[in-house]
Amino acid sequence: MKRYVLTLALTSLLSWGFGLTENNSAGAISPLDSTQLSQTLQSQSSNLPRAIADKILRDASKRSGVPKRELQITQVIPKTFANPCLFNFGEVCTREYNPIEGWEVVVRVRQYSWTYHVDKSGKQIVLDPKVSALQILPKAIAYTILNDASNRSGVATADLKITQATPKTFGNSCEFNFGEICIQLFDPIEGWEVIVKVKGQFWTYHANKSGSQIVLDPKVTATKKS
Repeated sequence: MKRYVLTLALTSLLSWGFGLTENNSAGAISPLDSTQLSQTLQSQSSNLPRAIADKILRDASKRSGVPKRELQITQVIPKTFANPCLFNFGEVCTREYNPIEGWEVVVRVRQYSWTYHVDKSGKQIVLDPKVSALQILPKAIAYTILNDASNRSGVATADLKITQATPKTFGNSCEFNFGEICIQLFDPIEGWEVIVKVKGQFWTYHANKSGSQIVLDPKVTATKKS
């Protein structure tokens, strides 16, 4: 009888031990841990090569006028773009399958988030065209234009507002300077057409890419208050 009780106790103990081992094993490969492992591996694979990250930040800095050190990459997603149209942010694309391996990268520029697509080699970098030109207009150029409008109108810069900024290639210096009758000489000036709201008026400025030349539309009549 004692032998039977001892055998039963050992059997129960061993069974309980195996159950504990099985439960621990199940815990080690639970779906939650598998997901965490997958996310860890994905996070590791999402790491952008430093050279590509630097290239993207330099592009964002050049477009925005914000120093590179003040920009931040906030998100990196490994992505297979089905075709070049999708890679280039096309909204209406064919179903052609011509994949481009790369990343979707989000950069923090001031209070904005800019989305880039970049291929694996880093040779193709494309900024989402939905990024507003107002976000891209260099801060230094915006400041110079607002300061000029303030000096001409007597309105404080805080009360002025840039309502539109359009990147533009002016055919020549005559066009840049709002000439109405210009020769067809092609001597392009890269820059901006910027519209500023001054009280109830809208003033149009032309600025070159560096901001060294800024011209107000001569049709604007402004009298500075004394």
